Amino acid sequence: MSKICFPVHVALTFLLTVPLWSVAQTLSCAEIQGQTDISPYEGQQVTVAGKVTEFFGDMWYLQDDYGAWNGLYCVGPDVTIEANPPWWNAPRQPEVGDVLELTGTIVEENGNTQLVDIISFVFNDFWNATAAGTGVTVDQLQDEGLEGTRVRLDPVTVETAPDEDGIWTISDATGTATIIGVDTDDPGDNEDADGPTPGDVYRVYGALRQIGEEYVIDLGDIDTLSLVVGVSEPWASTLRVYPTPAEDRLSIAGIAGEYAWSLMDAMGRVVKQGRHNGRLKIEVGDMEPGRYILTVREEGGTTSRPVLVR
Repeated sequence: MSKICFPVHVALTFLLTVPLWSVAQTLSCAEIQGQTDISPYEGQQVTVAGKVTEFFGDMWYLQDDYGAWNGLYCVGPDVTIEANPPWWNAPRQPEVGDVLELTGTIVEENGNTQLVDIISFVFNDFWNATAAGTGVTVDQLQDEGLEGTRVRLDPVTVETAPDEDGIWTISDATGTATIIGVDTDDPGDNEDADGPTPGDVYRVYGALRQIGEEYVIDLGDIDTLSLVVGVSEPWASTLRVYPTPAEDRLSIAGIAGEYAWSLMDAMGRVVKQGRHNGRLKIEVGDMEPGRYILTVREEGGTTSRPVLVR
């Protein structure tokens, strides 16, 4: 690999030995995606420019506009950005906020449109702000148009804790989805140092990709909305909240003894709350349609469930 270095304020260009005549035209992510399951550029060499939205070592996501069809999954183990003191003191791979122009080959793998075999790249800028992502519900995640783009789920409840591979599940009132990765912030700065726990309520950001028949989120970040403290698993597993969606009344069952309950909207505001003993019906016909989180607390445990009101 030959490297050409310029002052920091000049775009850095890195060319691997490649004839200039072989470099293809610059395309947008949407043109590469083709707004179809299979890219019209599959097997072809292309050049694309955009901003890194999520990175995971030698693979990352590139986006050149907000919303559907505007993202691309990139694999580039040989893409190394030179040291740039005082901002970073050693060569590194692309990170969130970097602006890059990449030339490589488009392939389809496991349902994902990918840029691989990157033969050259231009590093234009760094530390740029990135969009929070397209706000979606779990059922809306299953959308080819969002593949490769940043998405946001808000709020969702943890159903299963991360396994040894960092795979966990969340749910909202529309279904259950898989998350890959955990928050790697310093525990001293992380409000949820123990990691996702069943019943925790989060806002989740990340990039969407396909694995088999399912679309999953490569975790970028989480915002804590509500944490579970001392969850009693047997009790949490017997809790029943129905129907969802609810139109007039929401029922709570499966709890023996007195408990406190609250309904929180998507902004984290408590809209209804109370205490009860045994089965309960909550009037929701006077509430605005939308997504809510029902939190139930009793001695020895707290748990939450997503609720949809229509």
